[in-house]
Amino acid sequence: MKKRKPIIEFKNIFLDFKTKTKIKEIFKDCNFAVNSGQKVVVFGKSGTGKSTLLNLILGFKQPKSGSIFFKNKKITSENIWHVRSQIAYVDQDVMMGEGLVKEIIDEYFSFIANSKVKFSQKELEKQMSDFDLDLSLLEKDISHLSGGERQRLALVVALLLKRPFMILDEVTSALDPASKKIVIEKLIKNKKQTLLVITHDKEWQQEPGVKVFDFKEKKWVQ
Repeated sequence: MKKRKPIIEFKNIFLDFKTKTKIKEIFKDCNFAVNSGQKVVVFGKSGTGKSTLLNLILGFKQPKSGSIFFKNKKITSENIWHVRSQIAYVDQDVMMGEGLVKEIIDEYFSFIANSKVKFSQKELEKQMSDFDLDLSLLEKDISHLSGGERQRLALVVALLLKRPFMILDEVTSALDPASKKIVIEKLIKNKKQTLLVITHDKEWQQEPGVKVFDFKEKKWVQ
């Protein structure tokens, strides 16, 4: 079997923050990797620094020591924009703008970083159907959508971007059990997509083939 290569890799990362009363250590000699095609779930209590993990990957924070690699190339200020262009990121707040849903989607794909990505109406309709979203939502103002509908719509857009690496931050938090099951199964079964999921939802951990990282202990548990 062909060995999978890391898409993102932390090597000997150290990072701490100074608070009013003490220095809080977030990473100490941390080594962590997500290989191509893997589905990795990161769990841990709020306040353990999971958002810092995302900020390091996306280049919004830098470690005090150690290196972070994307596709075997060290992430630097010179290549961070290229790295971000390879990542589809969806968070629980889903800030997608204002206006009609179809116009918001068109706007996303008019951005310079996305303008070369093409998708057909058939692809859009299939993705929406797979996430149990009615096509009539395209004609609605996004402010009229529920939190769960916005989360699933953001996932549709992320998949249409066809980026090799997807990072999801609590994206099933607003979903009912049935919708949550649909979303999780679809994303886990997508063999081409490399997935890093930060979540409190235990349903993600119950899927076969998923790797689970305990963020508090900084170790793999599954």
